[in-house]
Amino acid sequence: MTTPDRPEIPAPTRGPRGPRPGPDASAEELVADIEATRAELGDTVDALSQKLDVKAQARDSLDDAKQRAATQARVAHERGAELFAQAKDAATDEHGALTPQAKSIAVKVAAGLAAFVVVRTAWKKVRG
Repeated sequence: MTTPDRPEIPAPTRGPRGPRPGPDASAEELVADIEATRAELGDTVDALSQKLDVKAQARDSLDDAKQRAATQARVAHERGAELFAQAKDAATDEHGALTPQAKSIAVKVAAGLAAFVVVRTAWKKVRG
C-alpha cells in the first residue's frame, strides 16, 4: 500500500517576530532566529500555564468578587446615609425638634412594638 503524496506546505516566510532567515542566512541570523523562537515558545508556555492554573483563576475570581462586594457595600452605606439625612430633615424642624407628624408616627411605632412584645410574651406562656 502506498501513501498518497501530500502537497508540501510551504514554511511561513514571516512570523509574529519578523521575517524568517532564508537558506543563505548567516550563523548570527540563525542563532537570533532560534533565540526569538525560544522566547516566543516560552511566552506561549507561560500563557498556557496561566490558563490551566485553576487555583490562580479561582483566586483571581475571589479577589474580583471581594472588590465588587466592597464597592457595593460602600455604595449602599453612602446611599443609606443619604436616605437617613433626608428622613431626619423631613422629621425635624429648623431647631432639631421632632415635627408633630413625626411625633405621631413615633408614638404609633412604639405602641406597635409594645403590642408585639406583649403578644409574643403571652404566646410563649401559652405554648409552654
